[in-house]
Amino acid sequence: MAVTIKQVAAKAGVATSTVSRVIADHPAISEKTKEKVRRVMDELHYIPNTSAQSLARSHAEAIGIILPEASDTFYQNPFFPTVLRGINDAITQHDDTMILSSGTTTDERLANIKKMILGHQVDGLIFLYAKTNDPLLDFARSQDFPLVVIGTPDDPTIPNIDNDNRRMTCVLTEHLIQAGSRQPLYIGGDRHQQFVMQRLEGFKDALSKNQLAYSSSQVHLDTPFDARAGYQLADTLADQQLSFDALVVSDQLIARGMRTYYLKAQLPLPPIATFKAYQSDHTLIGPNECYIDLDSQELGRKSVALLFDMIQNDNATTIDSLHRLIPATLITPTN
Repeated sequence: MAVTIKQVAAKAGVATSTVSRVIADHPAISEKTKEKVRRVMDELHYIPNTSAQSLARSHAEAIGIILPEASDTFYQNPFFPTVLRGINDAITQHDDTMILSSGTTTDERLANIKKMILGHQVDGLIFLYAKTNDPLLDFARSQDFPLVVIGTPDDPTIPNIDNDNRRMTCVLTEHLIQAGSRQPLYIGGDRHQQFVMQRLEGFKDALSKNQLAYSSSQVHLDTPFDARAGYQLADTLADQQLSFDALVVSDQLIARGMRTYYLKAQLPLPPIATFKAYQSDHTLIGPNECYIDLDSQELGRKSVALLFDMIQNDNATTIDSLHRLIPATLITPTN
């Protein structure tokens, strides 16, 4: 029975894609890895067929960028263009290009990612979001395809780049508490987005550290990530006459809408703490406000660095870290 490329990969301790690239003498594979794979090929008397060799020679010189479902929220949110700018800067340094993949439904987006991978259109993927039970991510992993997620997936084995959402939300909430807040509210978004629930845990941590009571009435989840939804939520909270003295808002568009409501209704503006893509955007800063600068452009740059580490070195144990955190900064009106 003929030896297969999978058997070579298994004995060499690398992915089948690496064996293919060794056959093609791909420059992205280190000489050490090439020597190891070729030695195993000799030991197993593996002879690559010409069609596989031809396929392995193809190098797309492009990275696929997987966007969330297309919506008004996506196009309005400053996070995504800021991250994309960082990605583009880093990819250009590698003389590669990026191919954006989106769609209005999961089926459309899954079809696009299948074309990218099975059609050899890209050498790796960067997901601009982390979502539970994501069929796109599941498919890419089933193909043993190099990928990085910006965010924190529910599977800890998936390579990712993120901020420390739990810790920085604790810092943000504590800033409000130290300024006098005793009954803050947490305004989240889609509970299936990992960062929303991580930030909720940070909110709880801050209350606990400061011996403040926590109840589910202090949490409002599943608000769409847009200013209109924030405006409507602020109106609802006013009608309900809830007792609170500050707002920790997981998304800057929601925060913008809530702030607009209070100003338009000529109501006292509570302190608003939120998260922003970059520090130079001052649209949310008022006398009672603060935010976390996510440095989203750096998130994009570092995601490319990690992905190329993976593409160029298939042995994960030699990569510095498959899970990298980008520092975030608390910004207040005084700094």
